[in-house]
Amino acid sequence: MVTDYFAYEKKLCRTGLIPALARVGFDAAGKAVLDVGCGYGGVLAALAETFPLRRGLGLDLDAEMIARGKAEAPAGVVLEARDFFSFSEGGFDLIVLRDVLEHMPHAVDALMKAASLLAPGGIIFASFAPFWSPFGGHQHNGVGFLANVPWLHALPEAWFRRALRLEGNSYKSNRALAEDMESVLRTRLTLRGFRGMLPGAGLRLQRFQRYLIRPDFRVKFGLPALGFPALPWIDELACTGVEAILAKAAP
Repeated sequence: MVTDYFAYEKKLCRTGLIPALARVGFDAAGKAVLDVGCGYGGVLAALAETFPLRRGLGLDLDAEMIARGKAEAPAGVVLEARDFFSFSEGGFDLIVLRDVLEHMPHAVDALMKAASLLAPGGIIFASFAPFWSPFGGHQHNGVGFLANVPWLHALPEAWFRRALRLEGNSYKSNRALAEDMESVLRTRLTLRGFRGMLPGAGLRLQRFQRYLIRPDFRVKFGLPALGFPALPWIDELACTGVEAILAKAAP
């Protein structure tokens, strides 16, 4: 079990986000970066340690996580317990939506908001686990045997809730874990749903990568990242995660 989530977030950045940015030729040096749903701020910390950022700002609704993250944040990184939808400062070269869209029932509004905050030429990094993927119900946050059962969330919601036992851990309290799970059940973000949102949000894909084994499994379990082809409907069930690089669509 992960016990130091700040360090875990930093590793996720170094093994997942930074390589993904490099694949599209994005250099974060001198750039302004916004991390939405930043948790403890480890992703921003790793970025700031790798690149001389002009600005690094992390937002999260969990005030306790923000308070703990501030104690670890390097110079130049600011963490705030704020609602992204009420945030109005723009001019960001990179906006990170790492594993956060699946918790937003109005994900298209989040994409539109992010697009409005981009500086000219800026990009958005978004990653998420498709809802119908093996652990798209976030049952892995539970405890006991059933937390390891893929597609458990295909059960009727009432049965799923009764079957899954949640227990607070070093990452989040029991209440917060339950809220995370409920938000995923309300949002039900799929690959097709995500791609269908982009035109309405004024965004276009620069890169879209499906993973049978997502990059963060390297940090959690020591498994190598393994991509997956674009196989309609099969990818919804098989992919444990996807990564997208987004830019504003041409007017």
